Amino acid sequence: MSVKLNHLLSRAEKALGKDEHTRAGALYEEAVTLAPAAHKGWFGLGQVAAAIGQDDTAATFFAHAVELQPDNARYRQTLGEALGRLGQTKDGLAHLLAARRLAPKNADVLCALAGGYVKAGDWHNAKAVLQEAVRLPHPLGAHYCLLGLACQQLGELDEAYAALKKGTSLAPNFPDAWLSLGHLHLQKLELDKAAEAVRRLEALAPDRTATLALAGDVAWARGDTREAANIYRQAADSAPGDAELQARLATTLVLCGEAIAAIDAMQRAHELGIPEDWILEQLGTLFTMKYWTPLARENLVMAVERNPDNLAAWSTLLMVYARTGESDKVWEAANAILDKEPENLYARMNLSTWYADQGRQEEAMELIRRCLKTDPDTRTLYSKGLWVMLSDSSASAADILQMAQAMDARILKPRRRGNDFAARDRNPARRLKIGWLSSDMRQHPVSAFVLPCLRHLDHGALETFIYYNFSEEDAVTREIKPLAEHWRTVTGIGDDALADLIERDEIDILIDLNGYTDGGRADTVARKPAPIQATWLGFPGTSGMSALDYILIPPDPVLEKGHWCTETPWPLPDCYGVRADISATAIAPGLPCERTAQPFTFASLNHFRKASAQTIALWSRILVAVPTARLVLVAIGGKDDATIKYFKSRFAQHGANPDQVEFRGYVSQQAYYESYNEIDLGLDPFPFNGGTTSYDSIWMGVPFVTWPGEHLSARMGKAILENVGLHELVASSPDDYVDIAVRLARDHERLKALRAGLREKMLASPLLDAPRMARNLQEAFRGMWRRWCEKP
Repeated sequence: MSVKLNHLLSRAEKALGKDEHTRAGALYEEAVTLAPAAHKGWFGLGQVAAAIGQDDTAATFFAHAVELQPDNARYRQTLGEALGRLGQTKDGLAHLLAARRLAPKNADVLCALAGGYVKAGDWHNAKAVLQEAVRLPHPLGAHYCLLGLACQQLGELDEAYAALKKGTSLAPNFPDAWLSLGHLHLQKLELDKAAEAVRRLEALAPDRTATLALAGDVAWARGDTREAANIYRQAADSAPGDAELQARLATTLVLCGEAIAAIDAMQRAHELGIPEDWILEQLGTLFTMKYWTPLARENLVMAVERNPDNLAAWSTLLMVYARTGESDKVWEAANAILDKEPENLYARMNLSTWYADQGRQEEAMELIRRCLKTDPDTRTLYSKGLWVMLSDSSASAADILQMAQAMDARILKPRRRGNDFAARDRNPARRLKIGWLSSDMRQHPVSAFVLPCLRHLDHGALETFIYYNFSEEDAVTREIKPLAEHWRTVTGIGDDALADLIERDEIDILIDLNGYTDGGRADTVARKPAPIQATWLGFPGTSGMSALDYILIPPDPVLEKGHWCTETPWPLPDCYGVRADISATAIAPGLPCERTAQPFTFASLNHFRKASAQTIALWSRILVAVPTARLVLVAIGGKDDATIKYFKSRFAQHGANPDQVEFRGYVSQQAYYESYNEIDLGLDPFPFNGGTTSYDSIWMGVPFVTWPGEHLSARMGKAILENVGLHELVASSPDDYVDIAVRLARDHERLKALRAGLREKMLASPLLDAPRMARNLQEAFRGMWRRWCEKP
C-alpha cells in the first residue's frame, strides 16, 4: 500500500505544480481514502482548496494534517496563514508561534509569523521577527523589504530606508522592493528618489496596478495632477474593483477641473463603497474651484451633515462661507474644525482671512504670526500675511519687505535652479519671447489690463506665449487666445514640469501676472526658468523673491527709490496700466446730492478689508465734520446684520454717527457701475488704495481723495488722479485728506468743476491709450533685455 500511496502523492504533487487543481484534488482524495492517516494527502487537499480560494475548506484540511503530524513546522505555518486570511488572527498566530518553536531558523516561518503579527496590528513584534529573519545566513531581498515595511509603519523611516536599500541591492529585479522604497521616498517627500523607484518598477512590472498607483501618487505629489489623473485612469482600468483608486482618480480629476469625468469617477467610487460624505465633499470642492458657489455650498453642507467629522469638507465650506459673506458661518465652520483638531492650520489661516475681511488687520496678523511659529515652512501663511499687511496702517514698507524676504529665504530661494542661460542668443535687437504667466486670462480685473496691451503688441518684435493656469475658459479667454502665438493651459502641471516647459520654450522674459493671488505659480517663478523675470498687476507689492528681477511701477519718484521692494523697480513712462472695455453706463448729470435730494454721499466701493484702522479713523472725522453726509461702503457680509452692526461700531468708536454709514454687499456689475451715480465724492482707502475700482470711479465721473503711502499699493490713487489732472485731490497728510474731503462736501461748485468732463479727460489720457501702453511695455521689455545682454 505504501508504494501505491507514494505514487498517488507524487502524481498529485506534480499536478498541483502544473495548476491542474481538479486532477490534483482527485489524486489527493484517492490517497486519503486509501490511507486516512496520510497527512501529506490532507495537507495537499488543503493546498488545492487554498489555490482555488476556498480558505474555509483549506483550513479544515490543514488542521487535520496538523492533528496527524503536530510537529511539522510547515503544516503549522500554512494553517496559521489560512486562519489569518479567514480573520481568525489569534488562532492563526498560535499556530505560527508553534511553527517558530519547531523551526526557529526557518526564514519562511519567520516571515509568515511576521505576517500574522501584521494582521493583528502588532508592527513591533513583526519587526522583531523580521530582524531575526535577516540575521539568518543568506537572507533574501524580500526579507529586507518586509523589514523595511514594518519600520515604515512604525515611523522609523531611517531604519526603513536602510532595510529597503539592502533589499533592492540583494534583489534588484524584485518589484516589491522598489515599490516599498518608492512609497518610503514619497512619505519622506523625496520626490526625485520616488520617481527613480517608479522608473525601476516600470522596467520590471509596467502593467502592475501597484506600479501605476505609485506612479500616480508621485505625479500628484509633484503637483502634476493631470498626469496623475491619466495614470490613475490606467490603474483603475486594470483594477476596476479598487475603490481607493477610483477615489484618487476622482480627486485628481476634480483638481484638473474635469467635471463630467470627475463625477463619473465619484459615482464608481461610491458604488465600490466610498462614503457618501466624501463624494459630496469632492463635488463641493469641484464647484468651489469653478466658482459655482451655490452648488458648492449645497454639497458641502450635505457632506458635513452626513459626517460632522469630515474636516476636509468643513475646510472647503469655510472658504465658501467667506465668499458668500456669511461671517457667522465662517466662524462656525472654523470652530467646528478647531474643536476636533485645535492646531488645524487651514482653519486658523481662514480665521485670519475672516479677521482681515472685517478690517481687523492687527488681529489677523497676530494669528498669522502665531501660525508661523509652529508652521514656518508654509508659504501660504507668508503670502496671507503680506496681503493683510498691505491694508494694515501699522505695517511699514520695511515690515512688508521683511516678511517677503523671510518667505523667500526660507521657502522660495532654495528652489531656484542653477541655469545661467549662457547658451541664450544675446543679440539685443532680436525678436524676444515673452511669457505671460496667469490664471486670470478670463473675466477678471487682471485681464482687463492685459488684453488692451496684447491687442497692440508688435508681433514682429515680440513672440507671445501665454501660460494659463485655470481650468475654465470664457468669452474673454477666447478673445485673448488668438492674440498669442502660443497658448499653454498649465493647470494640473507641477512646478517643476511647468518650469521645464518654460525653459524648453526658451522664454526670454517671463511676466508673472499673479504673484500671491489665487492661481499663482510662485513656486514655478522661484525656479527661475527664464533669464529675466518681472512681476506686474496681480500682487501689488514686493514678492521678496530673489528670482524676480523687476517690478513694473507707475512713474513715481518715491517708488523708483526701491526701498520697499527686492525687485528693481521699472517705471512705465505714463501710467501703471490701461483699462479695457469699461462699462457703457451713462453718467447722470449734476451732483447726486442735488439731483436726488439725498444726503451728500461719500463712498468707497473697494473691498472693506482695505479699510485700515487709520482709514476708519479719518473717515469718521470726515463724517463728524459733515454730520448730514453719508458714507457708502462695500463688504463681504454687507447684508449680514451682525456684521454690519460690528462694522458700524468701529466708526462709533471715533465719534461718528453709525447711522451715517451704509454697508452694501456685492452686486451685479451693472448695478455696481450704476451705484457711482449715487456718489458725490470717493474716498480712497489707505495704505491699500483702489486699483480697478479707482479707474471705474474716474470713468463714471466720480473724483476721489487719496493719501499716498510708501509702497506700490499705497500710491496707486495718486498715479491715477494725476493722469486726469486731479492733483489737488492728492493729500499730503492725514489732516489734509480730511480737509480736502470736508471742503469739497461744502463747496459744491468746486466739486462740480472737478467732476466736469472726467470721462472725456480719461479718454484723452494715458489711462485708456492702449497703443501707447503697448509701446511702453515693449520698450520696457527691450530695455530689460539690453541690460541683461550687457552683463558679463
